Amino acid sequence: MADISDMIIGSLSKVWHLVPLVVFIILVKKFMHNKDNKRRININKEHEKKGQSLELRTIEKYKKLGFKTQKSKEEGIDIICTKDEQTYLLKCNNNSKSKSIKAEDIKTFHKNAIKYLKTNNLEEKNVYFRYVVLFNDVLDKSALAILKDDSYNCKYVII
Repeated sequence: MADISDMIIGSLSKVWHLVPLVVFIILVKKFMHNKDNKRRININKEHEKKGQSLELRTIEKYKKLGFKTQKSKEEGIDIICTKDEQTYLLKCNNNSKSKSIKAEDIKTFHKNAIKYLKTNNLEEKNVYFRYVVLFNDVLDKSALAILKDDSYNCKYVII
């Protein structure tokens, strides 16, 4: 028994100096992540001052990708994009507070999108749901779980 404890203590004495280095790396990574989020928030504020809302920037992006876009009058759907046989239903959420978008928000959008499919007789296989956000930190773990679940046919897009 003494041999095992001596081995463990001997091993730890050789790597103890790595612990502060690992902690430093984690802290620098977190600092850089927070700095990037602040930069994105400032860029969004500048866009808003210029009159470029998240919706308008999203429309521009999809038009550059070759989609026909239109603002939606449907509840819970902001933009409808079409290209060939594909239709994208988009919901833009301009919230910049960390972890502010919950599973309920995604489920509400999904419910509204399904309602739109039924009222417009669209085939679900040709329609895609996209939740547009400023950066992925605004999504709560519960929202990410739903967005990763393929049965919802809903993904998120960062603009």
